Amino acid sequence: MERQDANIPVGVPLFSVKAGTRGKIGRIGGKDEVRRHLYDLGFTVGEYLTVMQGCGGDLIVDIRGSRIAIDRSITSKIMISPEA
Repeated sequence: MERQDANIPVGVPLFSVKAGTRGKIGRIGGKDEVRRHLYDLGFTVGEYLTVMQGCGGDLIVDIRGSRIAIDRSITSKIMISPEA
């Protein structure tokens, strides 16, 4: 699994951004099995994602051409740097 890259700003928790936001993943926290599952889905440090839809922290994101639904317990562990 990938570790945080010192050159990528950590940013804000994924659950706190609005639909339509595109950003780069700066850090993925949580237990090893959670991080491994996210890695298998394409969530890696430095990867870009776009928030497609959200409600109360539960989100649908587009990452690497796939749309994935994730709940707030997971979105709170993913830190992104939104594009300006």
